[in-house]
Amino acid sequence: MKENVSNTVTSTGLIKRMLIGGIIGLVLISLFLISADDADPTWNKLWFIKPLIITPIAAAMGGGFHFYVDKIFNSNNCSSILAFILGTLGFVVALWLGTVLGLDGTYWN
Repeated sequence: MKENVSNTVTSTGLIKRMLIGGIIGLVLISLFLISADDADPTWNKLWFIKPLIITPIAAAMGGGFHFYVDKIFNSNNCSSILAFILGTLGFVVALWLGTVLGLDGTYWN
């Protein structure tokens, strides 16, 4: 039997999509932290490390979700558009949740 190459999961594609998601998360949270006001003096001196770690990890998981949704619905043009919309929505939700978890206890208490 001939294997359908378009639906196989390669670790290279997954890693690439997760790296892109993680970089997007890191850039967005870094821009937010740079543009934010001064920190509350009662917070720990290294309070900014938590959002810089959690947000990119959550965004990378969102990138992985986008990859798998794309692979599941990759059969025709109509479903590939639906897969892109659903994957992007999942990525945005993962990025939002990672931002909330990263900033919990500091900016979003």
